[in-house]
Amino acid sequence: MNARQVAHQVLINIKSQGTYGNNALQKAFSKEVLSIQDKALITEIVYGTLTHYSLLIFLLQPYFQGRVKIWVRMLLVMSLYQLLYLEKIPNYAIIDAATQIAKDRGGEFNAKAVNAILRRVTKAISDGNLRPVDEIADETQRLATKYSHPEWLIRLWMAQYGTDSTMQMLPKNNERARMVLRVNGTKLDRDKLQKKLSDEGITCILGSLSDAALIVIEGNPLATEAFKEGLFYIQDEASMLPALALAPSEKAHVLDVCAAPGGKTFQIAEMVGDLGLVYAYDIYQHKVTRIKENAKRLNIQNVEATVCSALELETLHQSESFDYVLVDAPCSGLGILRRHPEAKHTKKPEDLDAIIQIQEEILASSAKLVAPGGRLVYSTCTVNKKENQRQIEAFLQKNPDFELDPDFESRMPAQLKNNFENGMLQLLPQDFETDGFFIASLVKHLRW
Repeated sequence: MNARQVAHQVLINIKSQGTYGNNALQKAFSKEVLSIQDKALITEIVYGTLTHYSLLIFLLQPYFQGRVKIWVRMLLVMSLYQLLYLEKIPNYAIIDAATQIAKDRGGEFNAKAVNAILRRVTKAISDGNLRPVDEIADETQRLATKYSHPEWLIRLWMAQYGTDSTMQMLPKNNERARMVLRVNGTKLDRDKLQKKLSDEGITCILGSLSDAALIVIEGNPLATEAFKEGLFYIQDEASMLPALALAPSEKAHVLDVCAAPGGKTFQIAEMVGDLGLVYAYDIYQHKVTRIKENAKRLNIQNVEATVCSALELETLHQSESFDYVLVDAPCSGLGILRRHPEAKHTKKPEDLDAIIQIQEEILASSAKLVAPGGRLVYSTCTVNKKENQRQIEAFLQKNPDFELDPDFESRMPAQLKNNFENGMLQLLPQDFETDGFFIASLVKHLRW
């Protein structure tokens, strides 16, 4: 299959099967012989279409009636995305490619129908006559359509973070997430990595929240010798903050309760040094295998990765045996919608309620392994106070032997000062161009 055929089938799989976008892409790439340019185009079409899906459907509605087969709908939607957003590709090329896909998939009748619709849409674009979103009277519905977010999520954010923050977050979630590298400090420093990547044609700038971060501006660092040599790990700057919050001492033994994919694990492993040890757990074998593979590439040897549920760690470790415990909890992922735009169309309010119960159980189980005077850091990549601030408040009510860490803010970059509220840290995607992220640091009281 050519690039657009692959993109079309990937989109069908995602919408019909509920597949994660990155998983569907990787599966497709493993089956087809594709150039780097083809993979880039497929990725752009898939993620762009998913990002703007509700808006694209709204704009297309005047051009067809009744039920439309999913393959036809996805073909029209991905074609409209290209017409609106990919300026370097001629309109005729987009229409011709869609017409051929329709012919191969559904015969001459479908090919003529797709061609006719796309020609009408193209004319409407050039004439400035596309259906106006402003015709939607209800404000929430209008925002949901314009920014392709579910209405329930907009209402949630409006209630929790206010109108201004929500109005900034919606368009920010539709931007492409930056690729950020964390230097492998066991091998070199950030300046040397930047120079080495530059020599391989990769342009990076320095991160603003971590002195280990490089932000990729141009090029594919995964195709470099620096990657093969294990000189860096792909990790968003917000994701680097929980390890700074934990701040383990050198030679410490650290418990990483929900470790996959391993970025925080490796960062902590650097901090504790060769004489320290990180116990990294995940419930899925394939994720633990991934941690081990990355540890090997990075040449990090003080990580012990094992399959185990966070709720069963007491069977492997004695109670109150760790001074440092990280709970990077499973969450709704509302802070990383730029990376997983399909989640905007698959998440439901009840999904959030279900994950809250799991988080509560993991926190309660992990707390038993924290030694008196020890530190428990809880983090998520979501923007939902029920999973974040409210979760910690409920935990502290049930566990009076813990309190919020009074020194937490002092360990964080100074520019995050305004992101603290009641001793807890919340980053929104628009604040520092990072993922949306929450961190709370708790300390267990000493016994006298």
